[in-house]
Amino acid sequence: MGTALAHALAGNGHELAVWDFFPEVVEDIRRYRENRRFLPGLRLHAGVRAVASPSECVAGAALVVLSVPSLFASTTLSSVVPALERNAVVLNVAKGFAPRTRHPLLFMLGRLASSHPCVHLAGPAIANELARGVPTSIVLAAAEERIALRVAGWFAGPTFMPVTTTDVAGAALGGILKNVYAILLGCLETLSGDARNVEAAALTACVREMTEIACAHGGRPATLYGMAGLGDLVATGFSRDSHNRKFGQMLASGKTMTQIKKEMRWLPEGARAANSVCALARAGRVPAPLAGWVRRLLAGSPPSLDGLLHAMRAAVRHVKRATSD
Repeated sequence: MGTALAHALAGNGHELAVWDFFPEVVEDIRRYRENRRFLPGLRLHAGVRAVASPSECVAGAALVVLSVPSLFASTTLSSVVPALERNAVVLNVAKGFAPRTRHPLLFMLGRLASSHPCVHLAGPAIANELARGVPTSIVLAAAEERIALRVAGWFAGPTFMPVTTTDVAGAALGGILKNVYAILLGCLETLSGDARNVEAAALTACVREMTEIACAHGGRPATLYGMAGLGDLVATGFSRDSHNRKFGQMLASGKTMTQIKKEMRWLPEGARAANSVCALARAGRVPAPLAGWVRRLLAGSPPSLDGLLHAMRAAVRHVKRATSD
């Protein structure tokens, strides 16, 4: 995603420096103008240059894009905070919880870079689509609207259609929650085959459950029913390029976590977030049978369509009770 964002932003006329944890990625970009490890086949825009260190990457930058897995976001940002320009804005791309907490990552990053405004990139951005120049709608969330609008100005162009919000909690939680429910939708595709009605029912139930959990922790319903929630889930739950959807498909086919990790080389964000999402639901007193089904699947329960349909029926019963109350 970091490479795709850099390529697309360079197409807007900006100059981009990129750094990657893997030295071979930096070397490939320098020698071949291509990130052969994570985004093979894309010749990068001439405005993108690879650098040898994170400090060199952020030197002189007005916008610093942090696009790493959530597990490594805090250590990566901490290493460059002293080198940030005085007015630099930090943009977080990772959609996950701060390690060992149930708090969205952005809030911890804001404390690490307390002298710099932090913005969260939400919405259904798919790296391979960005790389191909497909127009992409994104949501930029910041506590101060003027900061979100400033970043939106940098992104606005042929590839990006940015909108802004001050609902940081809702936007951040939407991006975390949808990863777990995208796993469910991937499982459903494998378990049910070509079943559009069941997929539509599952999608609807997932969005309801996401919204209740997020709103119990400060989010706004409109955010979850917008691009940062429903829109992100549609893209992540149904895109062939989605890691969480692919992970769900592989789980439902009977592959073990060890087999999947070996094949994918990493576990997607939704696999790490499922336990925390269920804990959030309990803390907010929100019944979450769908997230619970994913959590049990990750813990080793055998995948079955009957089990998933049972969870969906439980979700519908909860909606009926809430409506009658």
